[in-house]
Amino acid sequence: MERKLEEFEAAHPFVEVVFVPVEWRDMRSLLDSAKEAGRLPDLAPFDLSSGGVSLAEVEAGLLEPADDLIADIDDLSPEARASYTHAGQLWGFPVAMTAHALLLNLDIFAERGVTPPADGKWTWDEFVETCRQLTFDRDGDRKTDVWGFATYVLPGYYEVWPFLYAGGARPLSEDLLDYTFDSPEAVAALEDLADLIHGQGFAHPSTGTAAVRTVFDLFARAEQQKVAIEPWSAWAIDYLRSEEGTIKNFAVAEYPTLTGVSNGGGPGGGAGVPGPDTAAPPVIGGTAGFVLFRHGDAYRRSQAAALANYLTSAASQYELARGYHVFPARRAAIDLDPFDGDPVYQKAAEIAFHAESLPKHPRWPEIERVIQREIQMVLLGIKDAAEALRDAGEVIQPILAPPPEIPPQDGDSPGGGEGG
Repeated sequence: MERKLEEFEAAHPFVEVVFVPVEWRDMRSLLDSAKEAGRLPDLAPFDLSSGGVSLAEVEAGLLEPADDLIADIDDLSPEARASYTHAGQLWGFPVAMTAHALLLNLDIFAERGVTPPADGKWTWDEFVETCRQLTFDRDGDRKTDVWGFATYVLPGYYEVWPFLYAGGARPLSEDLLDYTFDSPEAVAALEDLADLIHGQGFAHPSTGTAAVRTVFDLFARAEQQKVAIEPWSAWAIDYLRSEEGTIKNFAVAEYPTLTGVSNGGGPGGGAGVPGPDTAAPPVIGGTAGFVLFRHGDAYRRSQAAALANYLTSAASQYELARGYHVFPARRAAIDLDPFDGDPVYQKAAEIAFHAESLPKHPRWPEIERVIQREIQMVLLGIKDAAEALRDAGEVIQPILAPPPEIPPQDGDSPGGGEGG
């Protein structure tokens, strides 16, 4: 970061950039302190979320709209753009994206003579058939030792959700006022996933538990290798490559698609307007970027916008990708091929480019915990999908309902002041 700021200052000799390093965990509390003191920064790395800049703060005028300030807006990932959009306006400068993807243990594929999906793409039926072929008795004791698939369920982790998104389901409506994860599409997708575990037996029995380390080790530890396919965020790529005792022969694939289902985005997930890059199956991830805080000085605003554009340009995103394995939010940066010669990261970058951000509801953590609990009960065989997703809605819908308007009392003016 310091080098990029020095480059910017060299190109703008009348501008001095004061860089204040902050631990990520302290960002929100420091923003609150800056608001109270009336000393907001010009530029800071925040997203629009319950833990970043809230929609209420956006509506209160905390940020500068970026529509007329950002460069090459059409080069942005539609989902990155959507993640910083509220009320029809753009409120940030996206720079990087994250996503979940399916990781494949190629040694197990080879052991069974199974061909990985071409270009990492497959339908649900192809995925299930592959899981069937990868579920087998390795040691000849007539008991299953290796399974095709496994994952876990835990608040804050969304590896299961893209299976529901693939059918067109989203948790909330676009206006964030209605719970929609009880749709027929969501129920059918969750039923299919539960059947993979309990009906067909192609998923490890730990699937659906909160045992993150256990599930990961079943896939990743070289001495185990009991699961062939697991969904993980892209951090797992570097971890597998650098950690001793982990598998090294692996690939990345997309989540499976459903025949006849459009994947151009759906209600409530933060999906953008469908465009040429939205044909890939939807995944859940996040978009990082910078926001400009509102100041009255037009020149100061213009220079802060220039800095934001410099830090988030295609060239800068290319450098980030090359140096830190960060996935670009600009198509031009991906076209520069920062992961040349590394097909695993090339595929992961393409998957991340389509990652939908989570709904921006201020009470999202609370909402998400309810949904995760019900999904987990389905995958553990405790509830059926329709009942669980309906039960989640009964808890969540009252959270989404706007507070009732309080009518003026006798003697009060409509504005709440004292009457004459």
